[in-house]
Amino acid sequence: MTETLTNRQINIMQTLVSMLESKEPIKITTAELAKRCEITEAAIYKHFPSKRKIYEGLVDFCEENIFPRISSIKKEVSSPETPLNICTLILAFCEKNKGICKILTREALSTDEVKIEEKVNHLFERFELEIKLAFQNYQQSTKAKFHLTPTDSAGLIISILEGKIQSFVRSNFKRKIVEEWNEYSQKLMLSIYK
Repeated sequence: MTETLTNRQINIMQTLVSMLESKEPIKITTAELAKRCEITEAAIYKHFPSKRKIYEGLVDFCEENIFPRISSIKKEVSSPETPLNICTLILAFCEKNKGICKILTREALSTDEVKIEEKVNHLFERFELEIKLAFQNYQQSTKAKFHLTPTDSAGLIISILEGKIQSFVRSNFKRKIVEEWNEYSQKLMLSIYK
């Protein structure tokens, strides 16, 4: 979000995330959100004109927290681990922000939330682009040979990344997705690099 969030907006967003972390299916309504925030529905609408804006704010939160860190990773020496480190960062963010995963997997979205779905799709496209650029930078700086093109490598990795996030949600956030990723990511790289 370009504007600074108020404490109340942050509280509303954090409460929504904690509701999304619930193991039990829960219908997210502004009435229930207001009740859990201990404020009125009118107070919620004062800070967010719609529930959609809260979800959009959470996607913005993802962008604002992940992409500067990706930039930091990419500023380090280009290595074959750079794309892996980007994925580890994204999965660690997901483990820390469990409720947001239900937005990233679109599980929390209703069928009329097209704008949020587009925003999530754009977020994953940006993840894929950053991974692809990391592969390209490594290839250009080292002349490394690939079994797959940087584009195909990034496509493969983003598919696995989305699958890991989905399995995390499906397990009610019990799976250790960073640990799992670290266990087999090196083997995955053997299928990408010659």
